[in-house]
Amino acid sequence: MKNQNYLTKREQWRAMIRQRDDRSEIVNYDDPSFPSYSFVGHMDGSSPWIRKVHWHEDVELMTVLNGKMAYNINGSLIEVNAGDTIFINSRQLHFSTDVDNTYCTYIITVIHPRLLISSPEVESEYVLPVITDPDLQYILFKKGDEDTKKINYLTDELNKAAGNQFEITRSFFGIWHYVLLRAGENLSELNEINYERIESLKNMIGFIKENYDEKLTLEEIAASGNLSKSGCNNIFKKYTGHSPNEYLIRYRLDKAMELLAGTDDSVGNISSRCGFNSSSYMTEQFVRCYRLTPREFRKNKRN
Repeated sequence: MKNQNYLTKREQWRAMIRQRDDRSEIVNYDDPSFPSYSFVGHMDGSSPWIRKVHWHEDVELMTVLNGKMAYNINGSLIEVNAGDTIFINSRQLHFSTDVDNTYCTYIITVIHPRLLISSPEVESEYVLPVITDPDLQYILFKKGDEDTKKINYLTDELNKAAGNQFEITRSFFGIWHYVLLRAGENLSELNEINYERIESLKNMIGFIKENYDEKLTLEEIAASGNLSKSGCNNIFKKYTGHSPNEYLIRYRLDKAMELLAGTDDSVGNISSRCGFNSSSYMTEQFVRCYRLTPREFRKNKRN
């Protein structure tokens, strides 16, 4: 298994998932004025950005180059193997994760569909029908299919075109051609979405993010989503892969990482600011999740 130290600082920053108050991702676009980013990344069980549930207006494409990984999309787990590409539609609640701690490399592209809109007709006939289709959560392009070979070539070209807005747009139009072909098919593998449950989850995640520095109970988290404790547990497990308490701990660790990297505050003060009962408990959880101590993390970030 690889350690996160093999990642460059730039890759670590670009792979991290930052979120707004409404739980949408703040996408790390290559150019803030042009809504697209793409890069070659790495993942294993120690990667700190796995199992970070989020959503965005952009569509997402992930081509696995080596190894394998998985996506949880609205509660359904989809395995993506070397040579496959998965398309995640706009506004889907999702996260990526490792499979059996397998190391993998991938090309990820997050890009806004407005780059395709050259006229009202294109928007109404070729873009909106896809991104507003409640049944089209994702498309899995499997290795060996002729369309997949072309999609993989285009995602590679899009990644190579970083900084060239014309070439990025041209490749995206090519990708969208194959998305439109698949969108017209009957994708029986897609499950129905329970939108009420997803809204409850978003509200509970928002409550955690607004109150993570306080002592929180399962009852309080469940109440923020108008659910029972058992319903809260079931939804978190289904849609995030974690229990509510595990999700809370991981969010507190995320905030601790930000403070460790960006301040000189002591580990003890950071643990208190992030809602942990003690610095020793925070350290224990840090090691369990990231396989290094908070002090080791801070040292690595500053080297």
